[in-house]
Amino acid sequence: MRVSSVVRAFGLAAFVAAMQVAATVPADEPAFIADTQYTAVFTQSQNAWLLHPAAAGALVRQDVRCRDDAPVAPGLWLVTTDAVGQVELVAPSVTPLPPGHPDRIPLLACDSSVSGGLHLPAKLIQTLAREHGAVRIDG
Repeated sequence: MRVSSVVRAFGLAAFVAAMQVAATVPADEPAFIADTQYTAVFTQSQNAWLLHPAAAGALVRQDVRCRDDAPVAPGLWLVTTDAVGQVELVAPSVTPLPPGHPDRIPLLACDSSVSGGLHLPAKLIQTLAREHGAVRIDG
């Protein structure tokens, strides 16, 4: 058998093996790891937050019922502040957004009359801004 035939056969075998592995991992669903890529989870269907405070080493669950907001696209969101100090969620490039969905969502207190953001208790907004750099949003 010639060297080129062996190389071609080996390359084909490697390609087939790689395709089998790729078929088992959905390419459009990134795998996020708690406490490394995010430290809080918001499950929109239950209006519930699960916080992973690093210092306490425990999980804290908070059920939030302020008012109905527009759904936030599922995925990883960064907790930041805008130019005027308003706490907001910012979608990094790994978070797929539907057409027309904002990539920045302000976090607003429950009693705020402003619309176009996610309304939460003021204490929870402070905790997210102070202790959590990234949030995983579930549907």
